Amino acid sequence: MSELDKLGIKVERVHQTDSTSAQGVELGSDTTKLTLTLPSPVKIKATFTPESMGKKVMKLFKKEVQTGDAHFDSEIYISTDTPEETKAFLDEDVRNAIGFVVTTGGPLEIHDTTLSIILTGNEQGEPNEVLTIARALLAAR
Repeated sequence: MSELDKLGIKVERVHQTDSTSAQGVELGSDTTKLTLTLPSPVKIKATFTPESMGKKVMKLFKKEVQTGDAHFDSEIYISTDTPEETKAFLDEDVRNAIGFVVTTGGPLEIHDTTLSIILTGNEQGEPNEVLTIARALLAAR
């Protein structure tokens, strides 16, 4: 039994391989989308994406949650309807886990009973970062 199973979390895994050709060179990328269904809803509704120039422009019009961690805040853009709950959830271990997942894989989204994560590669196991985030969500309910 996996650690996520023990926590009462159901996992759906979808592996995707994309390939493109650039100047005669075949380029490919593997990703795994994990959709974790939590045993009960959480009070956090947030999406974490890589910080980009477009996101920095959006900050002029929409206030973004800032954690006080300069490195995290410069790398990760947080879009949330629950700023207080989201900020309380983001302790150092969770920021490190989310930062790693988002900068090496793709966006991470938390809503109701669902945690969606994009990981690089054909991920079959339970990365420590995913376990850290899942445990923190269960504690935040």
